Amino acid sequence: MKVKVILSVLLLLALSTGYGEANSIRSCHSCQGINCQRTELSQEQKCVDSLDYCVAIYDKSQVLYKGCSLEIPSQLRNRCDSPNDASCFKCNTDRCNNVGSAKYACVQCNSSEDTNCAENATSLKPAVCTAPTASNSYCFVKASASGSNIERGCATTVIDQQSCLKDANCLLCSPGDVRGCNSVNIVVDSNAGKSFIRFLR
Repeated sequence: MKVKVILSVLLLLALSTGYGEANSIRSCHSCQGINCQRTELSQEQKCVDSLDYCVAIYDKSQVLYKGCSLEIPSQLRNRCDSPNDASCFKCNTDRCNNVGSAKYACVQCNSSEDTNCAENATSLKPAVCTAPTASNSYCFVKASASGSNIERGCATTVIDQQSCLKDANCLLCSPGDVRGCNSVNIVVDSNAGKSFIRFLR
């Protein structure tokens, strides 16, 4: 009899703990409109309902809204009501909505950690970037000055994009045009003492 009582108490505790975690109130990254492009403005929103979840809504690569689903502005709601609309990302854990659109994915690697990054990047799967704070999201491929190291990833801030544009060994491409566009092989040459990168076809 004691064994049954102990087992019943343990089962009740396990169920109530799982129920509590499943029905906890979510916290989501929060922004709307132009505020989603402001890097110095990082806000969170606590959802009011335990069944609510986090969302991020996009126009191409640009983030229009991040927050709780029940707080979506009416003019954007239809994007999340349609199950096939890729312009709305939904997730169900705390602060999970700081991701970019699934259409904008880049190969993200460093040849010092993965040898495929240098000359076999097409074998690597493109991954979705973090939510951009710039008006566009780009992929980059960058070589060290000696060409011994290749890095590939996302350029989602204006600072990242300007830094790449100023670097002769860095190129940007749009993952909206070609998914994982930064997976092409590159070679570093020098011309009149200046390094540059050439895409290989």
